[in-house]
Amino acid sequence: SGSAAATRSACGDVGASLALVRIDDRLIHGQVTVAWGMWLEPDRIVLANDEVASTPWRRELYADSDTLGAAVSVVRIDELGAALRDGRWNGERLIVVVESPADLLRLLESGVEVPSANVGGMHFAPGKRELLPYVYVSDDDVRAMKAVIARGTGLRAQDVPQSGPVDLAPLIARPDPPVGKDPKPRA
Repeated sequence: SGSAAATRSACGDVGASLALVRIDDRLIHGQVTVAWGMWLEPDRIVLANDEVASTPWRRELYADSDTLGAAVSVVRIDELGAALRDGRWNGERLIVVVESPADLLRLLESGVEVPSANVGGMHFAPGKRELLPYVYVSDDDVRAMKAVIARGTGLRAQDVPQSGPVDLAPLIARPDPPVGKDPKPRA
């Protein structure tokens, strides 16, 4: 996949290649498995989420996801850094999915190097404001995003490979729009 090269990055000196590190509050779903999976052709999709990893039925549900041939691993966030350093997935191309900017920050703090992360879906919830039609943030999200950027990791919003990436740094630096306004009034 020719355009995938721009998204590839090395993870320190480990043998796994991080094809994509994505923030997505829906975790593993069609945009991840079909759109990004077909585009990047990963060997494995790694879901780094403490709650899912510690809940057996949820862990099994995600581990059994249809990922078009890619293996699925579900790990705690701190376990991901250790697994990469220990060579658990040497030689494999990985898509890593975390749920939130705070989770990405924890991953960076564990020593995983991520030059740029994809923000694919952060949906509306009370107390969140719209940055883009598929990216809603709380004040805590913005604080974590600013800390991620301060550590040298770029944040690019891009829901699917065919849409253009949007640098989030200038959007989170602007004065805050109103918080908590539901963009789609309910009937």
